[in-house]
Order: sequence, then structure tokens, then C-alpha cells
Amino acid sequence: MNLEITVNEYLLAWYLLYGASLSKEIDKFRKNLYSKYRKEYNFCHKDKNEIIKYGKDFIPDNDILYNEVFNSEFYNSLKKETIRHKMHLIKIFNNDKIVKKIVKEVLKLDLKDVYPVFVLHPRMEIIEFVEEQEAIIWGSDRDKYDVLTSLMLTLVKGIIKIDTDQKEIVDAVIEMAVINEVGRIINKEDSYNDGNPTLKIIKRQLYPFWLMYLGYNNKEDVLNRMIDDKIGFDLENYTIYKNMKKLSLSEFIKFCIKNSKHILKLNNVLQIEKSEEIEVI
Repeated sequence: MNLEITVNEYLLAWYLLYGASLSKEIDKFRKNLYSKYRKEYNFCHKDKNEIIKYGKDFIPDNDILYNEVFNSEFYNSLKKETIRHKMHLIKIFNNDKIVKKIVKEVLKLDLKDVYPVFVLHPRMEIIEFVEEQEAIIWGSDRDKYDVLTSLMLTLVKGIIKIDTDQKEIVDAVIEMAVINEVGRIINKEDSYNDGNPTLKIIKRQLYPFWLMYLGYNNKEDVLNRMIDDKIGFDLENYTIYKNMKKLSLSEFIKFCIKNSKHILKLNNVLQIEKSEEIEVI
């Protein structure tokens, strides 16, 4: 799986025209164009999906408004900063080894060879997965922190569609996969206390089965990993299912949903504090 990271000028212009306002300067820019090209302004609003679908091959039905944007000093300044942002993202994603490890060992999903990522200006704060084209629109400064985790989270949430009323299980597993396990791989440190606090208990109940999914197939290895992650549970209450490691992430979520009455009633979740003492919570 690769991410094709590009700046599409038409999409950047579209969000400048129709996205959330960044400043009074943008408001003024839009009002000026709207007063001159009201007909074109209303007409071009429909172009977003076509731009994403055709990418660099997109040809607008009416390019009057776009040409006005492209010729403006304001847009070109924005474009230069967006291109710098794109190069920063490409540099981050230059480590194919880590991405392949994540896909193979954690996600285990049947992914396409390439997913397009359309980069916008980071101050636009746009993070969006376009389901029809399976594309990511990324205009955020989150890459100052951990863009790989954020992008993977956007992609996985967009790809995995499971019809269930137990959405909290879906959210918990995806969070364990991306925020916790991917975060652990990238940062090389424990990250299993990170994430949405409202999912903390359910994640701990799913955790023993999650280790089986990751391929921990004997009690000694499970115990060692449990200590590393500072999460404890009574191993005597669990059977090690060695075939669990053959499941994809989607299949594992379905397993958790199917067996939720059993999994979520287990009341033996423990927490290992930094002092390595175990206490019941």
C-alpha cells in the first residue's frame, strides 16, 4: 500500500472558495470574486467530487472563476505553502518499511496498491475520507505531532464499514490498532493508555483477544507483552486461540461483536501501575 501525496490546484482553489474561512483576508477574497462572478461561483460548487475523481485530469466545465483564483497573488502564496506542506508529508512517508509492517502485522486488510492523498493548506484543518474514490483530503497541521497515525486512522475508519449497533466495539478496535499499536511501532514505546477515555474499559476487556490477534500464542509471551503495555488481566480466565492471528482487522471486529456478551462481561481486567503493582479496577 502506498499513499500518492499530491497538491491538486483545482481542489485547493475549490476549498479556498467554498471551505471554512481561515481569515478575514479570505472572506474579503471570496466576496470580491462572488460580486464579480456570481453565476460562476454558484456553478463551480458542484466540482469537488469530479476533481477528486479525475485528479490531475480534471477539466472544469467553466474555468473563468478558477483562472481568476489561479492568477491571484493570494492563491499563489497559499499554493507555495501547501507545496511545502506536501513535501513535508512525503518526507514522513518515505519509510516504506514501517508502513508495510503496519499493514502486514496490524491492519491485515486487503488494501489497494495506491490511495490518493490530496494535500490542502495546513491551516484549513480539513481531514476527510472520500468513500466513493477512497481518497484522503488532508489539510491539517497535525503532522507536527504524528501524521502517520492520523492518516492511518482516517484511512482505516473510512475503509472499514460494519453494520452494527455496537459501534463502540468498532471504535475501540480501530483505536487499539491505529492509535495504540501503530503508535507503539512508530514511537517504540508504550502507548496503550492513549486514546479516547470513554473507550478505556472496553479496550481493556478486548485487549487479551487483541494480543491473540497480533499473534501472541502462548501465555509467557502474552504475559510479557501485558507487562510492557502496563495492562493486566488474569490469564487463567482466557483460552489462547492460536488461529486468531489469521483474522483480518475487519474479521477481528466481527469476532468481538459476535462474542461481545462473553467478552464484555469478563470482570477481571487489571491495571499495572508504573510501580508495577497490580490492582483491580
